Amino acid sequence: MFFSLSKKILYTLMAFLIFLIVIFFTIFINLYSQKLQDGQNLVYMRNQYVVDLLHENIEMKRKLSDIITDFPVLSEQYYITPMKTTLDETQKELTKEQKLNAELKENYNNNVEAIRTGGKMIGLSLLLVVLLILMLIFLLDHWVIIPIEKLTDISDKVSKGVFSSRIKHNHDGRFKDEFDTLYSAFNQMLDNTEKNIDEIRMREHFLQQLIDAIPDGIRVIDKDYNVIMANQAFYRLFSINSSCVGQKCYLAYGYNCNACPVSRFNCPIQTLKEKNSSDLHAIHDVNKKPLYVSAAKLHFGYSADNYHIVEAIHDLSGDVRFSHQQKISSLGFLSTSLAHEMKNNLGAIRLILEGILESEYKDINDDDERKKYLLMAYKQLVETVKIPERLLKLAQYSETDVSDINVASAVKDMTLMIDYDAKRRGIVVKIQIDNDLTVQMNEADFKMVVLNLTQNAIKAMPDGGELNIYAEKNKRYVILHIQDSGIGIEEEKIAHIFEPFYSANAQVKSSGLGLAIVKSLIEKAKGSISVKSKPGKGTTFTIRFAKKAPRKK
Repeated sequence: MFFSLSKKILYTLMAFLIFLIVIFFTIFINLYSQKLQDGQNLVYMRNQYVVDLLHENIEMKRKLSDIITDFPVLSEQYYITPMKTTLDETQKELTKEQKLNAELKENYNNNVEAIRTGGKMIGLSLLLVVLLILMLIFLLDHWVIIPIEKLTDISDKVSKGVFSSRIKHNHDGRFKDEFDTLYSAFNQMLDNTEKNIDEIRMREHFLQQLIDAIPDGIRVIDKDYNVIMANQAFYRLFSINSSCVGQKCYLAYGYNCNACPVSRFNCPIQTLKEKNSSDLHAIHDVNKKPLYVSAAKLHFGYSADNYHIVEAIHDLSGDVRFSHQQKISSLGFLSTSLAHEMKNNLGAIRLILEGILESEYKDINDDDERKKYLLMAYKQLVETVKIPERLLKLAQYSETDVSDINVASAVKDMTLMIDYDAKRRGIVVKIQIDNDLTVQMNEADFKMVVLNLTQNAIKAMPDGGELNIYAEKNKRYVILHIQDSGIGIEEEKIAHIFEPFYSANAQVKSSGLGLAIVKSLIEKAKGSISVKSKPGKGTTFTIRFAKKAPRKK
């Protein structure tokens, strides 16, 4: 049965009002009785005064009678008989007055008793009023205050994110009121909210797992540089151990109090806002890794200004490695083809020269001019046969094959491969390296580094010049310098020359991967590379390798 809260309060107030009316009516009756009693007291006092006068009159008459008795001269006819009659009448009147006074006194006593009874009733009424007020307070506390406190308590928990609590209420349907209906609605709302939150969390978890499954780094940032979401690949790319959600996006690039400088990075937020474009593509060098950044706007809502920025960051190190492996593979295939094609013919020529020298010039002195030229041709032929062998050795790429490499020998081997091109361009190659200088590195990697740098140097000197390759060492490093006198590189382009697909000189045709491969191979060997250049003056590449630690005896 539904018994509304308004009815409860209304009926309680009506009962309280009726009770007060009864009390006030009782008080009014008692006050009116008090007024009547006061009037009665006045009448009693007046009658008492009359009685006192009559007593005095009687006493005076008795005294007069005694005097007459003492003087018999006075005629009984004139004084005694009338006096006796008067005394009898007065005595009767006094008796009546005494009887009336007794009745008045009895009425007075009755009125006093009525006053006392009224006082008791008033006291009892006041006590009942206090009890009624306390009962009303109890009912209001039970019907209103406690339910409101329950709602306040559960609202406080909800505001703190606790949606599992529920309000206990009357479920049996007896004497339900508005608060019971409100409790049911509130609990149902909490059930729906908790269900929706669980669904949202499941979707967020699914979305997080989805972007975590993407191998490229993904993060979402807002227009205030705050990171909304990021995946595990992003954390690995930037070597971040904890979550960056809620932090500023530029913290990943090492800047703590401002956005990334435009001179170093293309900020997606600034670029997309200033250029009013929908996407961005750029290459950033972060932690010595080339990263390809693709960013786009993610609109939400109905306004064009409501959007987030989604960044997809791809590590190009693998592409550089793959390109390097492709180069090595192509070089290996070329070396194999050259070896098969050249060894047969060169071997036949070598046998012919050996036969001529053995049969015709065996007994001739080596100072003979013809024999000297034949011996020179034979030695060059032997060296020529070694070229395919060097190419095959260069093609044998290995990730873990690290050894002590003789720097002078490896550099001379690689300069032989560029010797023809250098001479054709009028370039003088000078090598100044101690024969005992060694570095620890994969041999194929080291030769690929030297080959790439020397080829770039030759391309940078189309009109001839000088290529100097020299090395030095100190307590910590073995330092190799490759210096050309070519066209040079502009200062603002030097910071980007190691980025994949970037070419500093439009005059030189290049895929833009050579220097990225060089840097990757050197850093894999725990080395470093730097460059100094001036336009028109030439370029110097400096490679530092850590010296091999001496073995403990």
